[in-house]
Amino acid sequence: MKITKPLVCLLVAVGMTSCVVPGNPLGIIFPTVNVGYGTYNTLPPNYVGDSYYYGGRYYYGGRYENGTYYYRGSPYNNRYYHNGRYYYGGRYEYRNAPVRQVNRGYYY
Repeated sequence: MKITKPLVCLLVAVGMTSCVVPGNPLGIIFPTVNVGYGTYNTLPPNYVGDSYYYGGRYYYGGRYENGTYYYRGSPYNNRYYHNGRYYYGGRYEYRNAPVRQVNRGYYY
């Protein structure tokens, strides 16, 4: 059998389309690795973004909410929703990307 360019294109096309399966029928084999929530004891030096400081830990990946909320009979001005739980009385923080300083050498 002689392999020609059209035959190769046909085999490649069939091979590509045969691998496409709608949905994931074996979803238990492919668990979700990154859910987007996490905690730090101290923020890493290269951390950029939102965080919520509560109870000596930094939480990220949640949702900060401003307003008046009552929790266990006490009023709070904000709360943070993180991985299915609300935290009250913490502190919202945002860290920008570090500014890179360009050192230039001048020669005379």
